Amino acid sequence: MPEAEEVDESVAREASAAPASLALGPELTIAQAAEQHQRLLEAVQGLESSVLRLDLSNVSDFDSAAIQLLLATQRSLQDKAAELQLHQPSAVVLAALRCYGLDASLKPLPLSPSPAELETQPQEEQPCL
Repeated sequence: MPEAEEVDESVAREASAAPASLALGPELTIAQAAEQHQRLLEAVQGLESSVLRLDLSNVSDFDSAAIQLLLATQRSLQDKAAELQLHQPSAVVLAALRCYGLDASLKPLPLSPSPAELETQPQEEQPCL
């Protein structure tokens, strides 16, 4: 049985481990679903931290197949007591999450706006299709 100090060090190392990151895009649609599913599966299986961060900043095409991939990934991570973070999701991704009512449960983490972005007019919300 490991001593308490060894267990504490192990927990501290896991908690401080940097999140694993995976960039997806520019297309995340049914046409890329099988390939992206494989990439996500490998990322989940090889996860050594408690967070998988998906960089969605370059996604320009996003459909319901992508939503299914994100939900399946989130469920797989929850089974491993890990968390999915959507890092810098593009406007297309945010619009789709809002349309499906998933913007709260998938917790997108957009960048803080730059001072220049704060001065510009807000962009029109994309309609649900």
